[in-house]
Amino acid sequence: MKKILLTILLLAGCSAQASETLDVKLDASKTELEAFEPVTITAAVTYNGEPVQDSAEIEFELINPAGNAIGSVKPEYGGDGKYTIETSFDGTGTYKVISHVSYKELHEMPEIEVTLK
Repeated sequence: MKKILLTILLLAGCSAQASETLDVKLDASKTELEAFEPVTITAAVTYNGEPVQDSAEIEFELINPAGNAIGSVKPEYGGDGKYTIETSFDGTGTYKVISHVSYKELHEMPEIEVTLK
């Protein structure tokens, strides 16, 4: 009987955590740019379908075409679960922006690419 009760409690705890969702959607104002042209990157962050206010830990990591990190930027909170940076890149090739978003006990790392001509 104790084993059955323990199993039920464990399953109930796991299903409660599994129902929590952190969703991060990245968007760039442009995906094809000239060198040093400004681009705005926005992360729309929701937790269980609701916008995450400014209590999330968010950082955007910038990666050059060779795959090396060239810096990290903390975004500004713009309201309604949206976190934004404005940046620019030099050279040519495809750069990545990886968002590191932590909220409660969840972590998401979606990425977006921008190409410099």
